[in-house]
Amino acid sequence: MTESQLSASHLDMARSWLVRNGSVLFCGMPAAVDDTVVDDLVRGVDGRRVLDCRSRHVDADGPLAALISLFSSVDEREAAGLPQEYRRILADAIFRPVPRAPSVALLGPAVLGLLRLLSRATPLLLVPGAVHGLDRETRRVLQFVAERVDGLPIHMVAVEDVRGLPTPEGHRLCPPPLVMVWLSQPPDPLLN
Repeated sequence: MTESQLSASHLDMARSWLVRNGSVLFCGMPAAVDDTVVDDLVRGVDGRRVLDCRSRHVDADGPLAALISLFSSVDEREAAGLPQEYRRILADAIFRPVPRAPSVALLGPAVLGLLRLLSRATPLLLVPGAVHGLDRETRRVLQFVAERVDGLPIHMVAVEDVRGLPTPEGHRLCPPPLVMVWLSQPPDPLLN
């Protein structure tokens, strides 16, 4: 099988999985996973609102930088149906960020509430890009959401460099059901 056939088969598998309403995590070396694969997949998704932070500069060291970027296309008025406390937390953390990020215990439920509200109008596709490059706070909030979003029309397409890891960490951030598409050989856990 040639490299282009391999890429086409991976893309077909991922597209098929998304059509059946699941999340996709591309796993492999950074060179094996580039934005064109994710772009092709996202372009083929119909009827979903795509929240994508890949095209914006994300400071991995900044708290919640990736989450702020992910929600950059969401207008603060779209959160009007949420409880006032959630709206305040989201305003402070995402819409008009203040220097100190709220804890996951506070921000996680507010973000989940916003995603739940947005997904009532249109199914959502979250595209955070490279999960191995996300800031710690964003990772924690996405994990909180993934653990509680089952059954809602909210899914994710993500990429992870898994060099030397027996299991990708990104599986914790992706809403279920999830398929992991290995673009290089997965590491042998017996050899690590």
